[in-house]
Amino acid sequence: MDEASQIRPEDAIGAIVRGSQVVVVGDPMQLPPTAFFERLDSDSPTDDAEEAELQDLIGQESILDMARSVYQPVRQLRWHYRSQHERLIAFSNREFYKNLIVFPSPHGDDPRYGVQLVEANGVYEASLNRLEAEAIVNAAQEFMHQYPTRSLGIVAMNQPQRELILDMTDDLFKDDPEAEAYRAHWVDTLEPFFVKNLENVQGDERDVIFISTVYGKDPAGNFYQRLGPINGVHGHRRLNVLFTRAKQQIRVFTSMNYSDLCVDERTRRGVEVLKNYLQFAKTGYLDFASLSGREPDSEFERWVIQLLQEKGYEVEPQLGVAGYFIDIAVRHPDQRGSFILGIECDGRMYHSAPSVRDRDRLRQEVLERLRWKIYRIWSTDWFRNPHIEFQKLVATIEQVRSEHTS
Repeated sequence: MDEASQIRPEDAIGAIVRGSQVVVVGDPMQLPPTAFFERLDSDSPTDDAEEAELQDLIGQESILDMARSVYQPVRQLRWHYRSQHERLIAFSNREFYKNLIVFPSPHGDDPRYGVQLVEANGVYEASLNRLEAEAIVNAAQEFMHQYPTRSLGIVAMNQPQRELILDMTDDLFKDDPEAEAYRAHWVDTLEPFFVKNLENVQGDERDVIFISTVYGKDPAGNFYQRLGPINGVHGHRRLNVLFTRAKQQIRVFTSMNYSDLCVDERTRRGVEVLKNYLQFAKTGYLDFASLSGREPDSEFERWVIQLLQEKGYEVEPQLGVAGYFIDIAVRHPDQRGSFILGIECDGRMYHSAPSVRDRDRLRQEVLERLRWKIYRIWSTDWFRNPHIEFQKLVATIEQVRSEHTS
């Protein structure tokens, strides 16, 4: 049984009892069984908010889950074979798999390979983003003219956007003979051109995948973090499927900035994964600030956090990146999902550094190179006069805030 993460136990049991041996193969970080196609047959429409609730209800245990719980040890394939450029699997390897063996690509910084982000600056309205759809279809037309020997697939993050893009590509094939020749060339191969949505792309692979993230600001300029099935309990698994479909290149067409997405301890993992992927696609870096869930290192830090919260600031203690934790991160009051200031206290992290050079210079230089604004509070100064030191801290936050708005 292949793609076993999508097979319900009740659908598998008949085949199992008829065989003398069973081999169950699948990826537990890809899609669970869903009722997506059953829902397509119904006449009742659903909006994005209902979509997320449905995904929570319909995802269920697969035959892969059951087999993994009974038959141990599980044999894992560790060599990653699909991606012809290491950046295509780098994000999923870090976020989900941890230990895949990925082979280096000879293509280096060739723009035809790897992960690319395209800022579409579209408007999200009534489950659609027309400007983003137009951008992706125009790019597909150019791609078909320029690279007729490379296969292409387009994936949208919801069904209405998929239908809009499909209608646009149908018009493209009617009006552009060269694009129609591209479609006809690939139609009888193992990798025909497709336009699909997030739910039914598992198992597909193409040389190049274009992604429409769909969501963004509404006509009034407001961004609401309603992300359909990404907000569901299995949202991260759906995204992992999406991010691992390409052999040569992924182009992410988006109307969101990663800083638009706000992540806290109540946020579903899918939203955090999407935020991190957009950041990776834009910057090329894989080190993301993540909520560690760790408590402050000292009563000194708790005191500073309490005063900041009383002043109305949102803060995160011990914001972590690959083993390094910023003592206190202050959320930006005006920009969702980003941090305005990192506060370093001379606590456990400070004293654990092997040298004065590491403690007082190198770590701050690295953080500032990553565009952090760092503010240091010395415990001796704080305990001597906490009121004055806190006033200095608030003044710094407000100064940085005014610089961002000017």
